[in-house]
Amino acid sequence: MVASDEEQIERLRDWWDENGRAVIAAAVLGVVAIAGWFGWQGWQENRVAAASQAFTMLEQRAASDDNGEVVELARVVATTYDGTSYEPLAWLIGAGVAVEQNDLETAGAYLERVPESTDRPQLVATAELRLARVLWAQGQLDAALAELEGAPAGFEGLYAELRGDILLDQDMPEQARAAYEEAVAADGANGLVQIKLDSLPKTATGGNS
Repeated sequence: MVASDEEQIERLRDWWDENGRAVIAAAVLGVVAIAGWFGWQGWQENRVAAASQAFTMLEQRAASDDNGEVVELARVVATTYDGTSYEPLAWLIGAGVAVEQNDLETAGAYLERVPESTDRPQLVATAELRLARVLWAQGQLDAALAELEGAPAGFEGLYAELRGDILLDQDMPEQARAAYEEAVAADGANGLVQIKLDSLPKTATGGNS
């Protein structure tokens, strides 16, 4: 039996009484989700633009003669715009100025933050090399060598050369020789490493040849 128009309308009212709120709520949530997505996208774009401006100012201050506040400014930029591509760059700039100011403790702390803030091999390698030098300058030779384990592709020569410098400072010439030879094999165009290698005292075997 086909329902009359009045019966269909009544059924529709009953269904709406039972489900109308849920339908409205779902629709509202959908609209909110869409608006939230576009809002978040806009917020992200504005944040990246602000980070770019802040980083440009940081670079300019670091390049100026009066860069006394750059170390702190780098920290502010890095922490305010964490998660952006400018965070690790700010840490690196701050660390560089801290080294110039002979504040090796702060430099080391900043450099440790770089691998935590990026997965770009070039930036991670740069931070590890600089941190190894800072630790070396602080007399923490074992810790410096630990930073030079597992060089990223393309940085094998630089890691091996610095490892050789530190081993030589530890009065371990044979281990330094092996490191320099590894550096030469990785980057034969680096004449400075060959000079370091040639300046090492000859081994007993080499002296008898």
